[in-house]
Amino acid sequence: MIRTLSICALPLAIAGCVTPATGPGSTAPVEKIDYAVTPCFGFCPSFTLSVSQDGTGTYHGERFVQQKGAASFTASPEEVEAFARRLAPFRPESSVEYGYENCDGPVATDSPSVKITWHEAGKQPVTLNWYMGCRQPGLVENRDALYQAWQELPVDDLVGTAENRQIYDQNR
Repeated sequence: MIRTLSICALPLAIAGCVTPATGPGSTAPVEKIDYAVTPCFGFCPSFTLSVSQDGTGTYHGERFVQQKGAASFTASPEEVEAFARRLAPFRPESSVEYGYENCDGPVATDSPSVKITWHEAGKQPVTLNWYMGCRQPGLVENRDALYQAWQELPVDDLVGTAENRQIYDQNR
């Protein structure tokens, strides 16, 4: 009973930590969003990117991505807004990390994390660091929304395709 209660309570607690959008379909104003996917023990892509409100972006590919190293990209206003809107429901009031210590469910030990930092003028940056291996009900349903948020930006040619992940690091 206690375990069931805690499984049901954590998603509500997490929901209470996020900042809602400022209006229908809008997001809180941010100057820049940093987004990183950490390595796993498989063929997970590992990269960081940063996109500013004006659409200028930087990318750095690390593992199992088509483009290794630094690259630049430019996102349209619509792409920047779609990226920000997709991440907005997960934006906490203050920096938070969800990992092994607060996962009340099975934990896969070989999963990546997603680390997102929102930069807003005149305020301290706010970071969400979410371990994707937590299989807790209420959290696992958010995995794809966070892990695949980068797909809102024009970086497909840099990250590459899932079908080719295992060959990206061969002979390099």
